[in-house]
Amino acid sequence: MATVGRSILSSTVMEFFDALRSYDAARAAKPLVADVLFDTPWSGTLHGKPAVEAFLKGWLTDAVKRPSFTIRDLSGDGAVIHLALSISGRFGKAPEHLTMSVLALRGVIHQVVVRPAAAH
Repeated sequence: MATVGRSILSSTVMEFFDALRSYDAARAAKPLVADVLFDTPWSGTLHGKPAVEAFLKGWLTDAVKRPSFTIRDLSGDGAVIHLALSISGRFGKAPEHLTMSVLALRGVIHQVVVRPAAAH
C-alpha cells in the first residue's frame, strides 16, 4: 500500500493501472483472479480472466483505439479503490472523465468497474 494524496493505493491496483497505461495486456491481466468481473464502457461486462485478457490484448494493442490514462484523483480504503481518471481520446477524440472502481484483496483484483465520473 502507498499513500497518495488523501487516500491509499494498493501496489496491486497501481501495477494494474500502470500496465494499462503502458499498453501491456499480459501484465494488466496478471493480478486478476480467475473469475474476475470486468465491466467497462469499452468491453461491456466480462466474466473471467481469459475473457478480460483477450479484450485487453485487442484493445491495448490497437494504436487507433487505445486511450491514454491519467489519474486525476483517488479515494478508497485500500480494498476498494476509486480512481478518478482522465481517458484521453486518440486522433481528435476529446478526453473523458471516468471513475475506475477496483476491488483488490490480498494482492489480487476481483472486480473492475468503469463508469462516468459522477457514478461510483
